[in-house]
Parts: sequence; C-alpha cells; structure tokens
Amino acid sequence: MKLRIFIIAFLISIFAFTETPKAIFVSDTYKQGIYNISEPKEFSVTAKLVKNPFTTFIIIDSSGNQKYFKRFDNFDEIVNIGYIKNGDLIIVAGNGEIAVSRS
Repeated sequence: MKLRIFIIAFLISIFAFTETPKAIFVSDTYKQGIYNISEPKEFSVTAKLVKNPFTTFIIIDSSGNQKYFKRFDNFDEIVNIGYIKNGDLIIVAGNGEIAVSRS
C-alpha cells in the first residue's frame, strides 16, 4: 500500500514540476500564400529565395499598410527585412519558396 502511494506521488510530482519546451521561431520556408504572424514579441528577420526565381514577397502590417515589397530574381540574395510583429501578414506570390529566418 505504501509503495502504491509513493509511486502515485512520484508520478504526480514528475508531471507537475516539469516544464514543456516552447517552440522558438528559427526559420521557416513559405510557399505561395498568405500567412498571419502570431508571435507575441517583434523580431528582426532576413529572407532568401530557395526555389524557383521570380517570386514576390510582401509584408503588410496590422493596420493594413504595406510595410515591405521585394521581387526575388536571384537565389544568392539575402535581404534584411526588418522587424515583424504580431498581426503582420506575409504574402508570397509566385511558384518559388522563400526562407525567412531570424537575424
């Protein structure tokens, strides 16, 4: 009986005092589409074309203003986008893929 209580208390304490890991935005690849940013803090990013040239990358802020516009023609070009915050929209138009990573 004491062993059963000990095992139950031990299992409860293991689950109660452990912390679940949080996902951190490191990089992401975006295909054609519209993406809503839902990060709680703003962060600085860079973008690079990784597949199929002639792709357009647009960022629209939470109030509807165009914040950034770039047409990617070269694979080797890395562009500093600036800061992205909660509520911003990322729009990718074209058949390419754009890798966005924190800088």
